[in-house]
Amino acid sequence: MAEEGLRDEPTGAMPWAALEALCTLVPCDSLVFKELDVTGEQVPVFQTVAGRERQLEFDGAGDSRANSDFWRLRRNFLPCNYPDRTGDLTSVTLWSDFYTARELRSAPMFADLYGPQGHRFSLLVSLPAPFGRTRRMQIWRDGGPDFGERDRLILQLLRPHLHEVYLRSRQQPAEMPRLTRRELEVVRLVAEGLSNAEIARRLFVSVGTVRKHLEHIFDRTGVRTRTEAVELVLPHLVLDPIPAE
Repeated sequence: MAEEGLRDEPTGAMPWAALEALCTLVPCDSLVFKELDVTGEQVPVFQTVAGRERQLEFDGAGDSRANSDFWRLRRNFLPCNYPDRTGDLTSVTLWSDFYTARELRSAPMFADLYGPQGHRFSLLVSLPAPFGRTRRMQIWRDGGPDFGERDRLILQLLRPHLHEVYLRSRQQPAEMPRLTRRELEVVRLVAEGLSNAEIARRLFVSVGTVRKHLEHIFDRTGVRTRTEAVELVLPHLVLDPIPAE
């Protein structure tokens, strides 16, 4: 699945091949990949696969999920706000982890939005995202049995690979992260294996300044580690050499 995704044409979101392969591994009626700006209550990315149908929208264009009802209902729907509430991005969750079938039918989010759309069961996996945003994949079944532990295990095993596919898809030139020259210099020195203290000495700044640069890099790119930042940014770096001590 990861190899198929890396070979696919860039979309600005998830490669279609990766999503369609996932639908085969975890049988479902539809699958959604979306990025939510929780602070601004916007939907920057909404991508869905349902059978052979594909849909990809940016900035909430034409997406009813971006309306105020969605955000109002979402606040009290436990499966939706669980990652934001707890900071747990690694657990793969089912609706049945939070509600019995009777409780789910009474939940306003299900009764007013998801139920009328035909969705009966859901499985959700989160990916790292910048502060104030969430990236997640939601898999739907409209009938048949609920998702089980096998489905959960598959998603738990695939989650790091899905994140890798997403990051690699952003390495296309059009997806170059918008970083300052100094931030790019920090990434290059990280790639050389330097510690924060060593980077500070090379750039004649404080260690605290280096940490702040790294925080900005993480926020602007959506990565969470130095290694991921290097993998995402390094292919785009074209800078003059930084003199060694």
